[in-house]
Amino acid sequence: MMKIVKWAAALVLGVGLSTQALAQGYPNGIVKLVVPYPPGGVVDITGRLLAVELEKVLGATVIVENKAGAGGTVGTAHVAKAKPDGYTILFSGAATHAFAPALYKQLRYDPVKDFETVTQLTQGPLALVVNANSGIKDLAGFLAATKGKGGDLSYASNGNGTYPHLSVELMKQVLDSKPVHVAYKGGGQAVTALLGEQVQFSQNHIPIILPHVKSGRLRVLATTGDTRSVTYPDAPTLKESGIDVVASAWFGLFVPAGTPAVIVDQLYKATEKAVASSDLKEKLAAQGDEVLVQGPAQFRKFQLDELSKWAKVIADAGLEAK
Repeated sequence: MMKIVKWAAALVLGVGLSTQALAQGYPNGIVKLVVPYPPGGVVDITGRLLAVELEKVLGATVIVENKAGAGGTVGTAHVAKAKPDGYTILFSGAATHAFAPALYKQLRYDPVKDFETVTQLTQGPLALVVNANSGIKDLAGFLAATKGKGGDLSYASNGNGTYPHLSVELMKQVLDSKPVHVAYKGGGQAVTALLGEQVQFSQNHIPIILPHVKSGRLRVLATTGDTRSVTYPDAPTLKESGIDVVASAWFGLFVPAGTPAVIVDQLYKATEKAVASSDLKEKLAAQGDEVLVQGPAQFRKFQLDELSKWAKVIADAGLEAK
């Protein structure tokens, strides 16, 4: 019995020492930051901005690898199967780690069991916008227009199962209204439809609507964050207006399950230092993103809350990925 106890103690000590040695030598190779979306989009741009700063902090080459497809689930499944050594990191958010389980009947990964959470990086409220020519001048006017409306109002989203789609589905459920969803292939097409008055409104990401608001072609009625948007501080939030809707697009870092806790913590602290860069903060703020770095445990709790919240919205709406 004593031999077994000694063997077990030696094994634990050996694992501890090997993990410590692994952390001390990390990173000593190329770190891949996987973005499960195409190059050039907002997520990709944010990932590349982060990679530049992480390189400086980690003292290692950090490359961005785009693995797009199926709403981000292809690249996410790729990372889930990667070696858990800290050299393959996923930069993703709600679409893959809160929406996907409820939208896809067959998902090739488990958003909780297959990943370790590292940290949230950003959150970005959406903006409820109408064409500047619209007779709807403010949120009160919008709410009045939705009352008793069947198919008279329509809204543009960036596609089925995207934040601009699901955030309005949540609002519809809260308001018991029935505007018609018109799905487009991306934010550019959705905004073009709104500018062309083919739809009456959109609830979209700030980077997408920002230039058109600046040019005076779109009007912001409200934002969807827990607090007022830094970009549009004069616009009320839906929440403060008595509408129980909070829908901020969030993104963070995940690594494959089994990645040593010391490496996860090292990546979290490296990200914390990376976002301390005023240059990075300014660039993120310019595209409507607010920095929110928190530890692995907090990020996991937040993710679980989001999974529960959006599963109900998706089920109540009867949605399924197409």
